[in-house]
Amino acid sequence: MGDDPVAIRDALAEQSFNANSPSLSDRIRNLIHVPVPKTPSDRDSTKASLDRDLAFVVPASYGIRYRSKTHVLTVNVDLSDDDNPGVIMLKKTITGPRGRKLVVAPEAKAKGYIQHIDLIELKSGEGNKTTVHGRVTLSQAAFSEANGDFAIVLMCSMAPPYLTDRREHSDPSNDEPTDITTRTSTLYANIHAIWLVSPQRGIVLSKKLHLSK
Repeated sequence: MGDDPVAIRDALAEQSFNANSPSLSDRIRNLIHVPVPKTPSDRDSTKASLDRDLAFVVPASYGIRYRSKTHVLTVNVDLSDDDNPGVIMLKKTITGPRGRKLVVAPEAKAKGYIQHIDLIELKSGEGNKTTVHGRVTLSQAAFSEANGDFAIVLMCSMAPPYLTDRREHSDPSNDEPTDITTRTSTLYANIHAIWLVSPQRGIVLSKKLHLSK
């Protein structure tokens, strides 16, 4: 369900965008039929297109509260990351072991304490707003059917500068005896609508959520 942030990031990263280029919009429209990797067996069969609205799905593991007496479901979900406030975190992937309390800094890399952190963020015309709010009137039966499975869907379209991509490296230290390489990719988009869904069951619970700080 939804668009794969990694596939969208990789499609944009392959282009050398120039914000002053008169053909920029045409070049974005040409980014169609981009492979969206899911599993090694179906990488060639899945396609993505950037000349349309995108739907990014962010799991909502907390911030959802239901009052059975009033049948009102309250949404108060912060989509930012503790280490990266002010931006919406679409995907965070950490690979490799951490060496804290397990190794001293000079030996960390040799012993394999190497981490790669891949962050994909979303910045919108909403500024630093990252918290999704809303109130939904929902029957007890509908809430029970969702079974605690909730997610936020951000309906948006790409906007200049489309993508910024940076990489940072930190050597092992006494405080953090891990060799860490971090890639931070920021997607820029205009958010048109925010939905609350139950993704595993394909249920749309609300299409009227909004962002605030």
